[in-house]
Amino acid sequence: MKLLLDTHILLWVLENNNALTVLQKELIQNTDNEKWVSRISFMELAIKIKIGKLETKTSLQEIISHTTNDGFKLLPIKDEHITNYLSLPLYENHRDPFDRFLISTAQFEEMGIISSD
Repeated sequence: MKLLLDTHILLWVLENNNALTVLQKELIQNTDNEKWVSRISFMELAIKIKIGKLETKTSLQEIISHTTNDGFKLLPIKDEHITNYLSLPLYENHRDPFDRFLISTAQFEEMGIISSD
């Protein structure tokens, strides 16, 4: 199964955070699954670090390095990920643009998504 990790899930994996559920851990640890991280997540982290909404134990460059060193595949941003965004319904209770772009990406790439939302 191809799985796209949400930004929070990626951070939790890299930090070995106990917030991961048993199911999330099983999906990530299953070697039959391909685990992907979109570069959109790195954009989200950069913005949230810059505006003070997120403090991390490591630098953004270290997060990117650990992501690839830990065996996650990096997914480039494609035009179709952006244009597919327009097909997503806009819900009042969930308007986070980064989450929505990750959903759009997973949908276009026919991937499951592991998220905390």
